[in-house]
Amino acid sequence: MESQTNGYHPVLATAQVLIVEDNLINQVVIKQFLMRAGARIDVANNGQDALELLKTKQYDAVLMDIQMPVLDGLQACKQIREQAHLKSLPIIGLSAGVFADEIQQCFDYGMSDFISKPIDPNRLYQTVVNCILQLRPLREHLKSTNTDIADPQKLSDTVLKDLPGFNINKIALLMNDVALTFKLLNLFAVDCRDCSVGLQNEVAMNDFQAAQKRIHAFKGSACTIGADAVFAAAQFLDADLRLGQLHAENYHDFLEVLAETRIYLKQYLDKYESHHRKQSTQQSLQDRPLQDLVILLTEDNAIAQEALKEYLEIFGARIDVANNGQDALELLKTKQYDAVLMDIQMPVLDGLQACKQIREQAHLKSLPIIGLSARVCADTSQQCLDHGMNGCISKTVDPKELVNQITQWIR
Repeated sequence: MESQTNGYHPVLATAQVLIVEDNLINQVVIKQFLMRAGARIDVANNGQDALELLKTKQYDAVLMDIQMPVLDGLQACKQIREQAHLKSLPIIGLSAGVFADEIQQCFDYGMSDFISKPIDPNRLYQTVVNCILQLRPLREHLKSTNTDIADPQKLSDTVLKDLPGFNINKIALLMNDVALTFKLLNLFAVDCRDCSVGLQNEVAMNDFQAAQKRIHAFKGSACTIGADAVFAAAQFLDADLRLGQLHAENYHDFLEVLAETRIYLKQYLDKYESHHRKQSTQQSLQDRPLQDLVILLTEDNAIAQEALKEYLEIFGARIDVANNGQDALELLKTKQYDAVLMDIQMPVLDGLQACKQIREQAHLKSLPIIGLSARVCADTSQQCLDHGMNGCISKTVDPKELVNQITQWIR
């Protein structure tokens, strides 16, 4: 099959795929890959949930993790194949393990193909497409294309270039989305903590079976997220536990690398969050020129109130609303404002008379007051100036122009 642009095949754009995976990090990554290609995705946390979904909905393919709680992938696949209408449904096994016997088990239980974790997007796309179209023999492993799915430069351009024990280029290639990548790293930090506590408890109780399941699941997360150092240590421990034994050296090596990974990860994430907050603040000042300014909007028309309030809040201002000039005078007695936007024609007390009364108060003589009118002409502008306003703006002005004029008078 020829590779498609960006690794996508048209069949993926119409595919309905069920992901059966208990690990949250792997769920997010696989779902993101397939949605990027246009597929519609449902997620089940275990084999039993998958069986329930298959009763009510039709899928083009199922991606099935092997080791899961409640009902594992092998048993779930066996039960699926017992249903006549699902005998030909493509079911693709997923596992961090690449042992020959584990791969053979997938086929023995009726799976169509197998993909090892971490998930390579090209391999994922081609395997799903080939299984759906039945272009190749079920057990033939597909070669990856040379298509670039993502540009790793996007992440490596950040100030956070060095994370000991992690393959940062693998992370960047994985998602090409800085915010999502750091969300996954935060999830992995939780996985590290849970693995450390849970594993030590299980080993203390000599429950090597539970410990092996935990390490296997953790290994999948580590491999997916690019945590190469702790993944390598987990490989040795997983191999021991699969045989029902525990070598003290491998166990303590893993705990040591895991502890170091947690420290490095915390420092890295703290640094990123600090950098992100700084960037956000700088961006806010650039994109929100009215940031933290408190403005009194005096306008009797509800529609105009809502529109102007929304415009100003988008650019960072905090807004109070008065329905007429008298209400504005009352608010000015109790609160300090950076500026007042004052409609000219209002009931009770119009904008011109309200401005005149405001200027009679010594502490408000320099308060920027900007007139608002549906139609601005030379006479209207002059009236505004004569009554003490700083200027007059049309209500129909472009929002950015409105902000520009406000900032001129306020600053």
